[in-house]
Amino acid sequence: MSKLCITTISDTIGRTPLVSLSKVDGVGHGVAGEILGKLEYMNPGSSIKDRVAKHIVAQLTAKGISADAPLVVAGPGNLAISLAMLGRSLICLLPERTTSDRVRLLKALGVTDIVRTLDGALPGSPEHACEIGRRIVKHRAGSVYIDEELGDWDLSACYDELANELIEQCDGVLDALVLGVDTGNAATHLSRALKAKLPDIQIVGVEPTNSAIGEQTVANPLARRWLCEDIGRAYAPRALLPGSIDMWIQVSDRVAYSMARRLVQGGVLAGPSAGASVAAARMYAVSASLQPTSRVAVILGDTARNYTDTLLSDDWMLAHDLLDARMVADLQRTQIEQYRAASIEDLQLPAAVTVAENDSMRGAVALMAEHDFSQVPVTGPARRLIGYLTLSAAQTLLDNHVALPTDPVGKFMLRFNPAPRTSGPANIRKEYWLITPETPLSELSRFFESHSVAFVTDASRKFCLGIATKQDLISFLARRHTFRF
Repeated sequence: MSKLCITTISDTIGRTPLVSLSKVDGVGHGVAGEILGKLEYMNPGSSIKDRVAKHIVAQLTAKGISADAPLVVAGPGNLAISLAMLGRSLICLLPERTTSDRVRLLKALGVTDIVRTLDGALPGSPEHACEIGRRIVKHRAGSVYIDEELGDWDLSACYDELANELIEQCDGVLDALVLGVDTGNAATHLSRALKAKLPDIQIVGVEPTNSAIGEQTVANPLARRWLCEDIGRAYAPRALLPGSIDMWIQVSDRVAYSMARRLVQGGVLAGPSAGASVAAARMYAVSASLQPTSRVAVILGDTARNYTDTLLSDDWMLAHDLLDARMVADLQRTQIEQYRAASIEDLQLPAAVTVAENDSMRGAVALMAEHDFSQVPVTGPARRLIGYLTLSAAQTLLDNHVALPTDPVGKFMLRFNPAPRTSGPANIRKEYWLITPETPLSELSRFFESHSVAFVTDASRKFCLGIATKQDLISFLARRHTFRF
């Protein structure tokens, strides 16, 4: 077997890159030293929890626990994803704030038993994940409860490996490590391992504003809410040993999410907890008056791809007031101001050329070829727009003898109407958005985020008046001299 071939997913865990973040917008400006990001989201399961899962699986095997034994796993979801990736059967206990992206991924991995738990439930309360997990284990024969927070698993070797990677990648020169704190395991073990070899290193713990870990107290969880996942607690976790953290920095949700978006824009596809840690690293670097040769490493624990409905959604970020002032201004410019209240009528589109649903496939292809069209609107009774046909699809259907040249277009078109399908295999329904000459270009731009072509009709959708593409928008902006790449 080739030396390039790795036999198991488990063997790919670890050895993640360490990269400079100093050129990311909002990170390195005004900082004397260098801020480095440890890209733990580049593990195969897209989070640092892959390392933890690998060692837990090894300990389960050493204890003689069957690989088929169901694992009752508590946590925000990354550990569960990692364990499921390694082939374990799971019952997941997820906080209410866990993103739907993680839930969908867990389901795709075959996890069907998912129990939502109360955000911020205190230890010992019936709603706490630990209590729920113990009740499940009691009634599920052969199951095993997995919860990092309890410190029941020896994760020292796991984080020794990560500490050694950091030291090696920094050539033994590392002034501070900044990491988000949740269960306390990473902070405890990395602090121990790094300080054994670098006694002067500073360990900076990061938590959301309103979290109580750094206070080492128990507080009212209902009064302490935050959106950032994977970091923060309403109480100090048992696994966090006193003295492991030299400095605590609290970061607001807005700062965390805005920095995460800046990381994404800079090519670093990390999630909100990483945004909080990088923002805290910058705060530390500024306050510590670093030297030009100083190095600060940051753990980037999971991927932005876990947050398509939240971090990566402009609408969600705006609705929750999580973008900083400059980002809001940039978004307003790109979504609204650059179009200056213009509508589709200002695009000066040529009149639409259409085909009827009873026209032949041969005729439709010939029409598109003659006019150099990529698609053509299809009309039904009374010339009402009912769908469209693309040139590439039509040619493929004809070349593969799925469609005959004499077959009607309506048999293979993409329909807007929720009409019953015909027997043709390619005939499908397409959601219809009403787009008229009065539709603002800002709205059309949002339409093109998920569609390639817009069919412009009158308000009653009786007649197709024109066809617009993103290229028409680009040309319009170029004419106005406001277009920017």
